[in-house]
Amino acid sequence: MGVTTDLPKLWLTRSLPAAYKSAEVWARAGCACAISPLLTIVPAKAAPPPPPKNATLIFTSGNGLRFFVDYSDYRGHKIITVGDVTAKAAREAGFDDVISADGTSHDVTEYCLGHLPKDVPVIHCAGAHIRGSVTEDLRAAGYQARRDIYYQTEPAEKLPKLDISQLSYIALYSPLAAKTLASFQPDLSGLTTLSISAATDAELGDMPARRLIAAAPNEAAMLALLRQG
Repeated sequence: MGVTTDLPKLWLTRSLPAAYKSAEVWARAGCACAISPLLTIVPAKAAPPPPPKNATLIFTSGNGLRFFVDYSDYRGHKIITVGDVTAKAAREAGFDDVISADGTSHDVTEYCLGHLPKDVPVIHCAGAHIRGSVTEDLRAAGYQARRDIYYQTEPAEKLPKLDISQLSYIALYSPLAAKTLASFQPDLSGLTTLSISAATDAELGDMPARRLIAAAPNEAAMLALLRQG
């Protein structure tokens, strides 16, 4: 997808369909966006078994929620999400009992340890590639926790066709996206990478670029990096 304006040009690497909403946000912030995902999100090859109706469900990504909603019509579960955006999406999907940890997977774990009884099943509805150890940590603390895989992430097999020399920024939303980018070894000198977390930036290795890291793992904090020029 090409960009032909005089605005600062940003490569939006986020997977679809989330990239479409993100493009609107970045455009309002004054960037011309080229949507070209480094990752593709697809359903898991086999659907997990339906969770017990008394289970608490954890979502550490909007993708987990999106695919769970495709699999199940039941909306009576208690929901814990990693952030406010996924919490909002859960409410819009019809869930009433929704809590946002407003942080990272570690914050999700801490919330569970402080608020959930150990006799209630806890299910992390996730993808095949995840960071963090929510399920393992809860099990170690005595909870009936398991991880159910609802989707998988497939990295791009080749560098998207973009004129990188015309870009100002690259927005990276996950460590896997950054790792995928680094595997192609593009020339990023003169560009600024905007990473959602330190773990994401670390996957770029020693790639030469001006590299900025969001103060919090969310899109609002990534947008704030634009003020640094």
